Amino acid sequence: MKGLIRAEFRKMLPTPLWWALLIPVAPWSLLVAWYGTAIGQVEVLQEVTGQALPTGLLAMSLATNYSTIFAALLGALIMTRESWNKTITTTFLTANPRSSVLGAKLVLCLALSVVYGIVNAVFGLLGGYLGGSLGHAAGGVGGLDQWLIIGGAGVLATVLWALLGFGFGALVNNSVAAVLVLVFYKFMVDVLASIGLAGSQFAWLSGYLPGAASNGIVGNLAVPMFISEFAGPRESIVPVQAFEQLHAVFGGDYGFAWWGSALVFAGYAALFCGGAMLLVRNREIN
Repeated sequence: MKGLIRAEFRKMLPTPLWWALLIPVAPWSLLVAWYGTAIGQVEVLQEVTGQALPTGLLAMSLATNYSTIFAALLGALIMTRESWNKTITTTFLTANPRSSVLGAKLVLCLALSVVYGIVNAVFGLLGGYLGGSLGHAAGGVGGLDQWLIIGGAGVLATVLWALLGFGFGALVNNSVAAVLVLVFYKFMVDVLASIGLAGSQFAWLSGYLPGAASNGIVGNLAVPMFISEFAGPRESIVPVQAFEQLHAVFGGDYGFAWWGSALVFAGYAALFCGGAMLLVRNREIN
């Protein structure tokens, strides 16, 4: 197994695929986080109170919600690029069983997605700091412990998206289709489904959609932390609407634990990866 893992790293690292997808993560996370510090009532709160609110925490949540797509695409392309290059037949024939090959590719996917998550966390923090400090009022990023928690949650969300992309890519077995479907679903289908459910008797289902669940991994930590820093001892009297408004922008659901969102999304990732293992093991190759 070690040999297969080493072989997968040797096949991937010299290619531009992994770093070509990694490069946009840095500016994308920085810009989205910068923008996140000036959204809606957050900037107004800073102007009114004059205190250094930890807007960086919210901004990092927003950056993570948008940048995880790159990890999903990486996971999908790790599985589909060999089919595209017509080398998957040789790989399966020279490295039986197929489950070991998939396991080695999965280890590669996990390792690279952690790198993506760390880059997102660092540049999301930088964007949040710059957006707050260069805005109309002094901004903040929270304490080091808070940043590590939010950053760690962001890495977890990134890894889970990479796993989901990995499984989906294996099921689809087509690079173009995998990329288009993942992007379309994350930024269109999931968003429209959440909007459609909002205000209905089935609104509670939105938190169980894949995109909303992944956003909740970070958002369900960042929003309560922000409210706690802003309100201090008055946190208990903060209206639910304040939480809901922030969640609507920065992800998550009021009353939904971050680990609950993580479990929901991990279930989706496990479903796709498990299905991929079963399908690829019996798929004909040529």
